[in-house]
Amino acid sequence: MQIIIFPGESRPSGMCWLWTLLEGLLRGNRYIKGCRRDSGEMRMTDFVAIVLAGGENLRLPHLKSELLVGGEILIRRITLSLLSLFKDILIVVDEDKLDYLEKLMYSFGRSVKLVSDVVGPKCPLRGLYSGLLYSPAKFNFLVGCDMPFLQRELISYMARRISRTDILIPRTGKFLEPLHAFYSSRCLHSIEKVLGKGEKKMVSFFPYVEVEYLEREEIAIFDSQGISFFNINTIDDWKKAIEIEKKRGKQQYGREYSQVANITELQR
Repeated sequence: MQIIIFPGESRPSGMCWLWTLLEGLLRGNRYIKGCRRDSGEMRMTDFVAIVLAGGENLRLPHLKSELLVGGEILIRRITLSLLSLFKDILIVVDEDKLDYLEKLMYSFGRSVKLVSDVVGPKCPLRGLYSGLLYSPAKFNFLVGCDMPFLQRELISYMARRISRTDILIPRTGKFLEPLHAFYSSRCLHSIEKVLGKGEKKMVSFFPYVEVEYLEREEIAIFDSQGISFFNINTIDDWKKAIEIEKKRGKQQYGREYSQVANITELQR
């Protein structure tokens, strides 16, 4: 495994989630364990964000990380969003794409590091393992590179919620969101164990660790439409993301539609 460093330069034990939320609001987020306010922005100094940019694009003839949404390619858009919260970001990528991605991300400097996936089957579980293996943090926020609508308030709230548990994961009805969750470094051994058995599912190691769920009612306080969990797997998903961005009143540069047309042509 290789790391490239670019040149250039919990809630308190025993408190319920509602009290944690009220505490943050009353104190204006000036200081909550694991967080501090720097230059008007929240920074989780005790956390690292891990972005999964490897894996296979089975339903898209193009790298997801390069798709345009809101005039910016996804990997840069997501990184910019996370840098408003996290001091350090690890991007997990296939080894053969390290040099290429380094050129795309050069301008972010030392706050962003590239990590190559460990050897094994391509799957998010392997990416999580790779990220945790090289992260210096006890708790890490995991996200996919194809999720363009991250909500800072929800992520900040989750950071305040995580304490002694190993995983804090959103649950919307019967669905879990493992690619928008916090993971403890304590998960490493359990992930290694299930990977050794040939498991690929993100939830395969959950029985061996402590898991806490963020329920729909809590999520809705910060993200009533669940837009945080929207991800792009197909061209139709991508078109929908562009339309969502339009409705949010964000400026469009027109390049998205040209890119959609070109990639649609490649699929024929």
